Amino acid sequence: MDDFRIISWDELVESGSCVFPEGKETAISVGGFDGPHKGHDELLRRVLDYASQKALIPGLVTFFRSPAASKNKAYAGDVSSLRLRLKKFQELGFHFIVLIDFSAGFAKIEGTAFFDILIKTIRMKYLAVGSDFLCGYRRGLGAADLKKIAPQKGFCFDSIDPMNHGPVKVSSSAIREAVGLGDFSLAKDLLGYPFLFDFVSLPWEVKDKNNIFAPKAYISQILPQSGKYRVLVRKVDGKEQEAHLFVNADCILLSFTEEAAKAFDLKNLNNFDTIEFICKE
Repeated sequence: MDDFRIISWDELVESGSCVFPEGKETAISVGGFDGPHKGHDELLRRVLDYASQKALIPGLVTFFRSPAASKNKAYAGDVSSLRLRLKKFQELGFHFIVLIDFSAGFAKIEGTAFFDILIKTIRMKYLAVGSDFLCGYRRGLGAADLKKIAPQKGFCFDSIDPMNHGPVKVSSSAIREAVGLGDFSLAKDLLGYPFLFDFVSLPWEVKDKNNIFAPKAYISQILPQSGKYRVLVRKVDGKEQEAHLFVNADCILLSFTEEAAKAFDLKNLNNFDTIEFICKE
C-alpha cells in the first residue's frame, strides 16, 4: 500500500495542528497490539469497517515496544517485532500508525490530554478500544470514561469485550507463556497464525557452512526455553526451508543440513525474513 504512513508521537505533539490534509478525518484504536492476536481481531475490524462506511482514514496508535518492557523487570520479551507488526497492520488495511516511544515523560500525560492531542492532530472521529482499556497518568482514564466524554469531544466510541480461547483469555501475556513453554500450537490458536520470530532484526554471523548464530543480547522477542527446535525458515521471496534452531544460554544457533545450506545460500542473509517454530525435539 503506497499510502501507508508512520507518524511518531513527538511529530504530533510538535506539529500543534492536524498532520492530514484539510477535510481528512480518522478512525482509530489505541493499544499495545503485540502480535497482533485474535483478541484484537474484532477491535481492528470495527475500526476498518467504520472508516470504510464514513470515508475516514483508518489508523492505530501504538508503541515501539510494550510499556511492560521498561516497567517490568520480569518481562520475557515481545510477541512480535515492530517490523512484523507494522507489516501486519498494513496487510490488514490500515493507512497510518502513530508510534509512541514510552517514557517517564509520556507516562505523566493525563488520559484526557492524550486524546485531546489526537483529536487536534489527526482529527479523531471514531475510537474503539477494549472494555478493559486504561491509559494516562496512573492509568486514570478507562473505557467507561471515554464513553462519557466522546459526545462532548465530538467522536464516536466503541468498546470491545476480551475474547477467550477455552479457559484462556486471549492476550499477549498468554502467548508469551505458550511460546516460553514451547506450546507453539496454543500460540498459533491465540494469534490466529503461527508464531514468527523476526530474522531481520538480528546481527547474524556465519559459524560455518551449515550454521549461523546470533547473540541473545540483541533479541527483544520472546524465545522458548533452552533446547533444540524444529523450525521453518522463510526468505522474503516466500521460499521455505526446514532447519533446527538451538536456544542456548547466550545465543541462538540456526543449523541446516549440508544440502539445505547449499540450496538456501547462507552467504546472503539479506534475503531471510522469518523463523517459524514447529516443535521441540
